[in-house]
Amino acid sequence: MDSFHAELARVCAELETPLFGVTGDSNLFFVDSFVRRGGHYVAVTHEGAAVLMAAGYASVSDRVGLASITQGAITNTVTALADATRSHLPLVLFAGETPSWDDDNVQCVPTDEIVRSSGAEYLRLAQLEDADDVLSLAFRRARRSARPVVVGIPTDYAHEPCSLSGGLSEIARADRSDAEVLPTREAVRTAADVLLRARRPLILAGRGATDEADRAAMLALARRLGARVATTLRAKELFRGEPADLGIFGGLRAGRSAAYFDAADVIVAMGASLNSYTTSQGAATHGKHVVHIDTDAAKAHSTPSIHGSAAPTARALLEELAARGIDSDRPLWDTAGPAEAGPAGSETSAEMSGDRRPDTVEYIESLELLDSLLPPDRLLTVDGGRIFFESVRRISVASPRDYVHTMSMGSIGLGLSLAMGASLADPARLSVLVSGDGGFMLGGLSEFTTAVRRRLKLLVVVLNDGCYGAEHHHFVKRGHDPATSYFDWPDFAPVARSLGGHGVEVRQLADFQRVADAIAAETWPLLVDFKLDPNRIPMEFHRTPPAARTGGHP
Repeated sequence: MDSFHAELARVCAELETPLFGVTGDSNLFFVDSFVRRGGHYVAVTHEGAAVLMAAGYASVSDRVGLASITQGAITNTVTALADATRSHLPLVLFAGETPSWDDDNVQCVPTDEIVRSSGAEYLRLAQLEDADDVLSLAFRRARRSARPVVVGIPTDYAHEPCSLSGGLSEIARADRSDAEVLPTREAVRTAADVLLRARRPLILAGRGATDEADRAAMLALARRLGARVATTLRAKELFRGEPADLGIFGGLRAGRSAAYFDAADVIVAMGASLNSYTTSQGAATHGKHVVHIDTDAAKAHSTPSIHGSAAPTARALLEELAARGIDSDRPLWDTAGPAEAGPAGSETSAEMSGDRRPDTVEYIESLELLDSLLPPDRLLTVDGGRIFFESVRRISVASPRDYVHTMSMGSIGLGLSLAMGASLADPARLSVLVSGDGGFMLGGLSEFTTAVRRRLKLLVVVLNDGCYGAEHHHFVKRGHDPATSYFDWPDFAPVARSLGGHGVEVRQLADFQRVADAIAAETWPLLVDFKLDPNRIPMEFHRTPPAARTGGHP
């Protein structure tokens, strides 16, 4: 009989997914055995990064991510676990724990309490004879609940004799479509009553409704109703190219779409949580009929609501409408009010003031040029902060699954690790991170060395305004001196080169040719340092305070 660490390594190697981690007393023999069995181990520099890379991998691959850390290091993972939990990303983290008899160990911490504070699930391997059951349960729960599950493993189990049955790969790769939820006939009829009265319906798709079958069924329903279509941020580009597409709904809406969103009288939300960011604190849905459709009955909180998957529910609604005489497509409705024709975020230009500083480029123009330079099949991650809002509006992806979300915790500095996990999920495609300078320094500088060691096909775009941008925005907005927000960073391009990567600096439009040349030459990983004027970066996001909800429209 082999040791526990060797058996755990064997069943994890069978998963054929990367293991992200930082080694220590608890897991060094497990990781070594994993590598010796042909496992793909990615050594990172920080435990939080290991969790984020596993999350980024899960986001793109639609498989359960895997990470391992040593005893006590769980304290370094809290923000990463919280972000992955709120992003509904499935991963399993093996967390070492000090032996139960060693309470005086300096690395002894309440792992269970720390994990649960993040919203992740905690399971403890209390005795080795339960190992098969605990491991299977961890992967099954991560997959079905789409969130991190942390398995606490006492360090003293590593060399104990053990035999594991395996079979984790079938659980980790299980197709969630097997759990398709069919709506009830009564719920469909009630929703159809609302749709038959709609004059200006809008179908809103979230990340939970982004499969091809979902898209096709929702578009068929939209054509039958003459409805406009839109998405939440995490489903961005799902309806790209469709005549009915209005883009992102709510706080990140484009100026050209606002009049349509205001005019809509019925919203059919499918696979969308309708949180306060999507709905601008409820202002974007106030005064409208909302039909909420979701596989999680707890999320479907409107009246009427349908507990069901997007595709079968849309098809059931089509059948019900046909039974009531609506068996042909209706013309697409238009708004009586003016629909702004400008690009997304054009209404923010008034916020920018003064002449641009020398040796800097314009922010909006740089984003649009960057979008045109990138390969169309890019993977996109945008770090948090002031640069987030316009970047997610203006840099496109081919499909929602190519966008990796970072802002579920509202933290900066998570982006690079998520982008690296995405890269390892699909290494043939270019993984692009767009980050502010503060976010890169907070969570990117050390892990850039990991990207260099792995030679990842990674482009790091640093939108460098030399400050903490959101803080600068709030200081200026209230008439305060923003000096506290400024940082005198080093030039990032030579830093990237000193770490073994490649770096390009952009101070004027002519420098974009150097960026294009570097992308064409595929010199990875590549960092591009865009020098920006902090006074010419808008920060526009519509999230109306509850007290401001006085009318039917935002």
